[in-house]
Amino acid sequence: MTAATDAAQARWFRDQNGRAGGIRLFCLPPAGAGASTFRGWPEMLGPGVQVTAIQLPGREDRIREPAYDRLDGLLDELVPVLAGALDGPYALFGHSMGALIAYEAARRLVAQGAPPPVHLFASAHGAPHAPYRRSYVSSLPEPEFKRAMMSLNEIPKAAIEEAAFLSLLLPTLRADFQLCETYRYADGEPLPCRLTALVGADDDVSPMDLALWRELNTGPFRIRVIDGDVTFLVKHRRQVAEVVRAGLAGEF
Repeated sequence: MTAATDAAQARWFRDQNGRAGGIRLFCLPPAGAGASTFRGWPEMLGPGVQVTAIQLPGREDRIREPAYDRLDGLLDELVPVLAGALDGPYALFGHSMGALIAYEAARRLVAQGAPPPVHLFASAHGAPHAPYRRSYVSSLPEPEFKRAMMSLNEIPKAAIEEAAFLSLLLPTLRADFQLCETYRYADGEPLPCRLTALVGADDDVSPMDLALWRELNTGPFRIRVIDGDVTFLVKHRRQVAEVVRAGLAGEF
């Protein structure tokens, strides 16, 4: 591994249990969140899974870097770093915006000749080719944008209401929502891997949009319902971890 590769991985990767071997699980957080979202996952998933959380620009220890507001630009930088780390079986987990990033990263990796993931976990997000059903908020003036963020369950209220932190986080949230609002699905080959779509029992993801994930892979497919709303990734993380553990073990 070269010094440049080491440096690139150090920017993007937060290995939660070091170089543990086994299946490497790359985890992508939702809008506004960072790699710490996946802290504690190694203990819940057990041995044989190396948890690598992706630290996107514009949050936590990269909060002073501008966040990407277009998915293609983000993938142009992230995918080569992922490709350089594929030295064995791997899987991807993404929640909300992270599900979109994980899916398109997997497509690029396969298109560039990398081995496919053994499993894709798409959490709290309808299939990428389903209609975008949220309100378009990224171009709102700051007062209206702030109110829109405060109305979303997935953004912690404490983060939105803390003025000093909010001044740092708002540009990242705006970029994240712009990334999602400007995304356009392009037809392509389905992924040759297992795919699990996770959704909260009280989430607002359309069942039809969730079921459309089935068209995007050629391996086994399942939907798993977790307690709660879109915040289930944190509030019911043990349920999520059990779904991931079973999926990686091929127990469905």
